[in-house]
Amino acid sequence: MENVRSVERALELLECFSEVHEEIGLSELSRSLALPKATVLRLARTLQSKGYLFQNDENHTYRLGSKVLGLSNVFLTNLDFRKVALPFMKGLRDKTQETVALFVVSDNKRMCVERVESHHTLQPAIRIGEHVSLERGSASKLLVVYQKISPFIESIDPEEIQQIFNQGFAASIEEREQGLASISAPIYNNKGQTIAALCITGSAFRFTKEKIENHINEILATAKQISYQLGYLD
Repeated sequence: MENVRSVERALELLECFSEVHEEIGLSELSRSLALPKATVLRLARTLQSKGYLFQNDENHTYRLGSKVLGLSNVFLTNLDFRKVALPFMKGLRDKTQETVALFVVSDNKRMCVERVESHHTLQPAIRIGEHVSLERGSASKLLVVYQKISPFIESIDPEEIQQIFNQGFAASIEEREQGLASISAPIYNNKGQTIAALCITGSAFRFTKEKIENHINEILATAKQISYQLGYLD
C-alpha cells in the first residue's frame, strides 16, 4: 500500500502545475501537498530522474519535463478523429474567417484537442490541451446536452436543451468570456455517439445576424462531413 500511496503523491505533485503555475518551488509544493519538504524533495528527485520534472539551476524551482509532453503527444496522436477533422477545420476557418476548435470531455471539463487559428488580430486564446469548465460556452453546452453529463445538464433550462437537440447546434454570446461569441456542432462516430464538439469562436462584434446564419450553415455542413468520414451514416 505504501508504494500505491507514493504513486498517488507523485501524481498529485504533477497536478500542481498549470498554465498559471508553470514553475513551482519546493516550499510551495510542500504547502500545496501538505507534505514535509523532505518527502516532496524525494518525490521531485525521482520524477526528475525519469524526465517528468525539470529543475531550474538558477532558482531551483521545478517545471514539467519533456516526458509529460511526450505522453501528451501520444494521447493526442491516438485521437484519430483529429487527423480526419483537421482539413475540414481548415476549410471551415477559411470560409468563416474565425478560429475553429475541436473539444472533447476530459476530467469533467472540456479539453481542446485541435485548433485552427483565424487571421484576425483579436481572437480567442485557446490552446491545444487546455481544459475549460463545462459550465459556460457553446461547446460546453453542446457536450453536456448531447452526452447527458451530470450535474451540468441539470443547470441548463429544459427548453434550451430541447432547442439544442432540435437545431443540432449550440450558440453563446459572451457567456464564457466578454467580447467572444461561439457556435458549436456535434461530431459523431460510427456508432452514432457524440465524441466531440466542433466550435467556431470569434469576436462578438463580428457575429452579426447575417454572419451567424452563415456560420451555422457552414459548421453544420462541416460537422456532418467529419462525422461521415468517421463512419456515421445519418
